[in-house]
Amino acid sequence: MDTVNILAIETATEVCGIAYYENDSIKGIEEKIIPRQHAASLPLFYKALQEKTGLLLNMLDGIAVSMGPGSFTGLRIGLSYAKGLAFSHDLPIIPVPTLQAIASDVHLDDEFYVLVFSHRDMIYHQKFSADLQQKSNAAVSKWSDLRPLIENYACFHVKCDTFLEDHDRAHKVHPSAKNIGSLALTYYTDWVEEKPYALVPNYIAPFEIKTPK
Repeated sequence: MDTVNILAIETATEVCGIAYYENDSIKGIEEKIIPRQHAASLPLFYKALQEKTGLLLNMLDGIAVSMGPGSFTGLRIGLSYAKGLAFSHDLPIIPVPTLQAIASDVHLDDEFYVLVFSHRDMIYHQKFSADLQQKSNAAVSKWSDLRPLIENYACFHVKCDTFLEDHDRAHKVHPSAKNIGSLALTYYTDWVEEKPYALVPNYIAPFEIKTPK
């Protein structure tokens, strides 16, 4: 396949975004930071993107979606919407790791960490090399365990301000559908799922079920 047209969806954090890539180039994007409004906003963003770009589903070769780790609800909304569009036109889905997508927008001559706040004192994290190779698996850790690991590295983070107040190499970032699409194009052949029925988000964090006392 010489060129690929894809729709890219990002809902893993408070960012809700959707982007359209045509012939491997971005043609339009609708994106906002809107906590807890993803389910209502994503269809509206898709419609706005269609109106601005002339996008039709039968023009697509696949749908890329942020697969986590990240918000449990956000990831479910994004993947469910991607599956709905994909199934309606028999399109494949390209699952894109969220932390790797964030890392793809970093330009640094040294190893670094990507951090995304989960809940309480829990943080998703992954280490990358300067050429964006994965140096560790995506994981979730308590801040007390993670802190000594990242203290000598630059950290590109989402909502970890409280933990990184004294870190002199902390950089606040926002996930974007633009990066989901770009990474999906790069790894299309390796990542594409022609039969994506069983795809589930990469939640990582264990669910806590509280029993009544």
